[in-house]
Amino acid sequence: MRYFIRSLKTFVYFLLIFVIIVAFFVLSGMTEFNIETMFRNGYASLWQIAVILVLIAAVYPKVSYTDYQTCVRTGGKNLRQSITAIMQEFNYIPEKDEDDVMTFRQKNTGARLSRRYEDRITVSLGGERVCVEGLRKDVVRIVSRMEHRLSGND
Repeated sequence: MRYFIRSLKTFVYFLLIFVIIVAFFVLSGMTEFNIETMFRNGYASLWQIAVILVLIAAVYPKVSYTDYQTCVRTGGKNLRQSITAIMQEFNYIPEKDEDDVMTFRQKNTGARLSRRYEDRITVSLGGERVCVEGLRKDVVRIVSRMEHRLSGND
């Protein structure tokens, strides 16, 4: 269900960007507000564009969200405090801290909006290694910092 919601949010996000771009062209006078002359195939182009956006939205969550196991072992001292400090450096605030799972949300509303409110980072401490799950670009930065700091290289 989470995958479907992410896909739907992505579709709406790209559709909104498309509408803004078309509105810019119309308002700046680059084209007239007539679908038949604005697009090569007229109204048929709208369906073609919608299909392309649906295909992108269907694939995007699979590509942009990941879970990654770090090289950091879970047995370290003060691991929770260190992880919380690292997350705060990236403007994430703690959301929940239950048993072996910590979740964080972006502090900045603008950053949350740009991520379509899919900004939750989940850090699982169960097992031998720390597992980080969330938006790929954030997970890569966070895991890199964790591995650097918590392996004693800082």
